[in-house]
Formats: sequence, structure tokens, C-alpha cells
Amino acid sequence: MIYRKEIDGLRAIAVLSVVLFHGGFLGFNGGYVGVDIFFVISGYLITNIILEDKKNNNFSIINFYERRARRILPALSMVLMVTTTAAYLFMPVELLAIYSKSLISITAFSSNIYFFFSNGYFSPVSDTNPLLHTWSLAVEEQYYFIFPVVVMLFWSFGKNILLIIIIIIAIISLLITQILLFRHAVDANFYLIFSRAWELLFGSIIAFIPIQKLQTSRLAREFLGGCGLIMICYSVVFFDDKTPFPSFYTIIPVLGACLIIVFSSSVSYTGRFLSNKILVPIGLISYSLYLWHQPLFSFLRLKSIGEPSLYMYLVAILFSFIIAFFNWKYIEKPFRNKSVFTRSAIFKCSGLSIIFFFLIGLLGYINNGFSQRYNSYSSSIQYSPKRESCHTKGNDFLKPENACKYFSNNVTWATFGDSHTVELAYTLAKRLEKHNAGLLQLSFSGCPPALLFEAARDGCTKWLNESLTYLEKDKTIKQVLLGFRYTGFLYGSQLDMYPNLPRISLDHPFFSSHHNIGAEGFQEIYWNSLKAIVSRLLKAGKDVYLMYPVPELPLDINMAVMPFSVFNTTTMLNLGRVTDKKYYINRNEYILKKLDSLPFGNKLHAIKPFEIMCTDGYCPAVVNGKALYFDDNHLSLAGAKLISDSILMN
Repeated sequence: MIYRKEIDGLRAIAVLSVVLFHGGFLGFNGGYVGVDIFFVISGYLITNIILEDKKNNNFSIINFYERRARRILPALSMVLMVTTTAAYLFMPVELLAIYSKSLISITAFSSNIYFFFSNGYFSPVSDTNPLLHTWSLAVEEQYYFIFPVVVMLFWSFGKNILLIIIIIIAIISLLITQILLFRHAVDANFYLIFSRAWELLFGSIIAFIPIQKLQTSRLAREFLGGCGLIMICYSVVFFDDKTPFPSFYTIIPVLGACLIIVFSSSVSYTGRFLSNKILVPIGLISYSLYLWHQPLFSFLRLKSIGEPSLYMYLVAILFSFIIAFFNWKYIEKPFRNKSVFTRSAIFKCSGLSIIFFFLIGLLGYINNGFSQRYNSYSSSIQYSPKRESCHTKGNDFLKPENACKYFSNNVTWATFGDSHTVELAYTLAKRLEKHNAGLLQLSFSGCPPALLFEAARDGCTKWLNESLTYLEKDKTIKQVLLGFRYTGFLYGSQLDMYPNLPRISLDHPFFSSHHNIGAEGFQEIYWNSLKAIVSRLLKAGKDVYLMYPVPELPLDINMAVMPFSVFNTTTMLNLGRVTDKKYYINRNEYILKKLDSLPFGNKLHAIKPFEIMCTDGYCPAVVNGKALYFDDNHLSLAGAKLISDSILMN
């Protein structure tokens, strides 16, 4: 196959887009489309190789997998070796356990499936996972397993029939993308091969086009190649984490890549731009650069309080380039050379590498993240044992009449709200058990007090209305503890911005209506809904205990309680003085003023976690050797017990 410099230039555009997107650089909000460009390139090149071998009657499935093993596994193995060592030295227990599971999934070529089941690509947890980016390698590997088989099965019917079958499969895959999108199956749509195959197959389809024999004018080639580059640039700049993806929107960068591959050449303007002396070398090391940047970024985030600075990201990118160059020169190139490493050597090394990393991952998983590395507070980082079975979400939510009641049949209390009430429900019920009283837990994941507006989170508004009506009708329940993560909903997470405050999002992801009322309008609808819930509960004769905001940590408790590495004993934060009063008041200014305006008295009681947990103007993360949180904003059982004890004492 003829080497085309412009394809390496296109690889450079793809990898730079991804790297700068992960670094949070302005103008690269849609840089994740770089992965889609890689998919098109892979589909095109792989299909070209197979078609050429079939044409010359020398196609061999063994040869095909040998090429893929030479291309993918040596560089990946080096990254896994270094990253696994760093994970053991620097990662907290919980994250190392998660890392171990992702390592196992990589050896099974199924990390995309693992990440689908564990977390979303845009979630905060993803930022500290060094192997998250391997989901795209898994998608390609699954394509490599399936596509050659399809070609062999239908080759005897002729190239035209084979092309038609590929087009049909691509259309089906694209339709699956839209179906999953309409069903709000965001993670399945993002990670799984069924909704990603069409991107690779678009590359396969254009491989059937005899590019060298195309009868198109120079002007048409220039125009179409230029359009392709513009489409990619548009996607990188104007797409963001709110763009439905993958979807029909994804056709823009995918088609853009196809147009460049088909209509650009070394003599066209677009081809010459992509073939310049800066982009081509970056394209040559693009695979290694893609592999290395995410581990460096994730460990940088792991050891930073708040989001790392632009300067730190630039340093990390520089290191990524340096390491990628050496990885390309001393790992990638030698292993691709058949005179240096024979087929037998490649398959043996690949097999040993897979077994080795599988066993290392299994060892980390069985040993629960090697907790013996630290004398830590990990054992006290506990959430409610009822969280999995009693905390609900989605359209098939747990109906209020079927909700969990514990630890007595004499149910006189209820907790009502989002996930911030789950641990409070359990610790409160434990205290009530001593008085032969029980508790009803009504909690819905990420659900705001959506009484007067429709929340975009599936099932939330319906659940809230049904639960409130149920509480009004149940005369045996006398007391209700009500709470939500107010500020987190209105302003977003504090983690990326700390110690600065997150800005209001005018395009709020939780509202499915009221899109044109602005930030202040959102706030007022939210507050009026909360106030209406309180009013209805009071009218129903309930004693209402209204939770004020829980103080948030600047980073996850699992990282906060750990030393910098296994060689240190000092934690990253002073665990007794973490969140200061000034930050708490500024962060929660809006909701604090609103809550303070309520007529607290005999029936309406204010529960103020800051006053209960914090002293001398600071809130601790650990008290008496026990962690008060199980992440950065949810109270652990130990933290919730402080609040529950205070409620019943008063």
C-alpha cells in the first residue's frame, strides 16, 4: 500500500484534538472527535490491506493478527507496565482496586464494556482513570476480530456484494446509535461497538473507492478536501459535552475525515497542509502519544487539589511528546520489524504480556487495591449498606409504597430527597431502633426538588410527586427529614474549580423545559419547588427537618486521606481543617439565604451540618480516626451519624 503523508497529518490533527480536549484547553471542547477520526483512518487502512491481500491471493488471518499485534501490543504493554507501577506507588486503595479491574478488562480486549458498566466518559471519576482511553482500542480490537471474518465469508460473492453488505451494516449501526440516544442509553451509545462500528465501516467503505483512478477535477478535489478539514475543525471547536454523541452529529467529523482521505493528496492544498514537517512527525508518534497522555493527565489530577493549572498541563503534554517519541523509536519501530522480531516471538511476547497483566490485575482486585500499602482511614470510608437496594433511579424507580422500611414496623420517620439523604436514613434508623421506631427511605439519585418543573433525569419528577403524595396520605409518619444537594445542582461540582466557585450553567442539563428563562429563573423555579414541598409536608401535619448544605471537600476523601505515595506518611490535606467557613458560605450563598428566610419553629426545624460538624471556622474530613465522607460531598456513615445524633438529641 502506498504511504500517504497526509494521513499521518490527519492522525496528528486527531491526536492533538484529543490531548488538548483532555487538558481542558479553550477551543477544543469537541476534541474528543479525534477518536472518531482515528476510527475512520483505521477502518480505511485495515480494509485497504485486506482488499490488497485478497486481490493478490495472499490474505492470511494469521498474518492479519500478527500485524495488529505488532502495531498495538508492544507499545500498550510498555504503557501498562509503567502505569501499573505508578498506580501501586501513588493510587489510593479504592482507585487502585478500580484500576486493577480495568487492567483485567484490557487483557480481555473489552475495556469499553468495563467502562460502560462502571462510569461515564465525561464523569469526574473518569478524570483519574489512567486507562480510560483504552476503550477506543477495545472497540478497534473488536472490529479487527469481526471484520476480517465478514470479508472472508462474503468475498466469494464479489466486491460489490461485499461493499453492499458493509454499507447495510454501517447503516444499521448508525441507526442503533440514534435508538440508544433516544432511549438515553448514553454510556452504551458511547462505549459499545454496536453504535461505533459505523465509524470504522465508513473508513472501510471508502477503501473500496479506487482513489488513484477517480475522474474528478482538481477544483472539485480541492473543494471537497477543504470541506473535510473545515468539518473536522468545526466539530473540534463547536462540539462539547452537551452535544449528543455519538449521533447524527458524529457524521460531521467522520465524513470530514472520509473527504480528506478520498480527495486530498500530496499535491492538493489540504494534503500539503497535512503533509507539513510539523504534523507528519506528530502523526508518526500519534499512537504512542495517545497512549501516554491520559496516564500522565490522570496522575496529575490525582495529585492536585482542584483542577491542575494550564502550566501543569503544558508540562504534562511536553512530557507526553518526549515519552511518545522514545516509545515510538525504541518500542513501536523495532517490534514492527520482522527481521528483529519474528512472528513466533511476537505471538509469544503478546501472550505472555496478556497473561502477566491479567494476573497483576487479578491480584490487585483480590487484594482490594493492596490496602496494606497504607495505614489509612479506608476502613471507615463506608456508605449505607442499604444504598444499593433502597436508593432508586430511572423510569423503573422503586415505588414509595414498596420503598425500604427499617429497622422496626412502627414507621414514624421518613427521609426524602436525593443521594445526600441515604446515609442519614440508615444512621437515623439505627438510632430510632433503640426506641422501637422505624424509618421509610425515599431517595432518588441526582433528583432535585422538581415539583414545579420537569427534571430531565428520567423518572425523577414522577417519583418526587408520587413520594410526596404518599407522605401526605400516610398519617403514621410524623417526622420527615428533607434534603438535597442544592448547590451542586444549581452550580455544578466544586472539584474542577476549587478554590474558585463554579459558574452557573445557563444550559442546565437537568431541565427538560424552561430553557429560555436564564440562570436566575432556574434558581427561582428550583427554590419555589423546594418551598412548595416544605409547605405541603407542613400542611399534612408533618414535623419537617430540613437539611442545610453539607460542606464539600476540595477532593475525594479516598485521595485526601492518602499520603502522596507509599514512601510518605503525610496526607495531602490537614484532615482536621479542610473546608473553611468563607468558602462554604460563598459556595452556598444563594440557598443559605433562601433557607434562612423560612419560618423555622415548632414544626419546621433547621438541620445545619456546618454547625454540627465544624469548629473554629473549619470543617474536618476525619474525626477520631473516622472519615466523615465516602467521596467529596456525600457523608459516610460516621459523618451521617453526627447529624443523626444531633437531630434526635434536639
